[in-house]
Amino acid sequence: MRSDSTEIWVVGIDDTDMPGIGGTGRLARTVVAEVEALGIGRSRGVTRHQFFEGPGVPKTARNSSAAIAFDDVTSSTDLFEIVCGIVARDSIDGSDPGVALGCGPASVDLVGFARRAQTGLVAQSEARRLGGTHATGLVGLGGSEDGVIGALGGMALRIEGDDGRYVDLPGIRDVAGIVTVADLLHATGITDVVDHTDGESLQPTSRLDLGDWVRPRLMGGRPVLVARRDREGWVNADTHSK
Repeated sequence: MRSDSTEIWVVGIDDTDMPGIGGTGRLARTVVAEVEALGIGRSRGVTRHQFFEGPGVPKTARNSSAAIAFDDVTSSTDLFEIVCGIVARDSIDGSDPGVALGCGPASVDLVGFARRAQTGLVAQSEARRLGGTHATGLVGLGGSEDGVIGALGGMALRIEGDDGRYVDLPGIRDVAGIVTVADLLHATGITDVVDHTDGESLQPTSRLDLGDWVRPRLMGGRPVLVARRDREGWVNADTHSK
């Protein structure tokens, strides 16, 4: 279970956070910090993936999971063990955490499962069956262990590359206000800024009002900020106040 430096390994985590305490995004950032400090891998950002919130789904805030892509992984075995240890240690009593690990490409069956989990109920037994075939590792770490569903789904969607938003990426929490596209790309891990109407890239000299909340989308496997025009010029299409 060792990887080459060119491989991208994706960890999916779901800790079904408890009321008023932390959340999966914060747990994912802890994972990134500790994995990088140990020299086991280098993060390519944390993405948040939304799942079904209807009747029958236990949740405290939003039913979402986090996925982290790593490159320069020295050992996928060590990566999985370290992440499981962090999630088991930092998940709150009463939660139902799960961890998944995989390396692309994502199978049609696995992505189909993840998409169905976004629109309706899916069974833990199906997650475990698919994980046994299409994931390098999948484990529940407490409670009902239903976190394996979100963990596997988030892993699959991150590998597929066209779902979710980045909640952790170099520079995105440090930029705000009006900047040029060129300056934004230089200051962050964002790779492109596109027009929401046609997907065309904005010119490097275009000025863009970011607002105070920058969370690029995962599009084509890359972090991309989507912009729209208003009367004043280009604005972040996804901004809102914190």
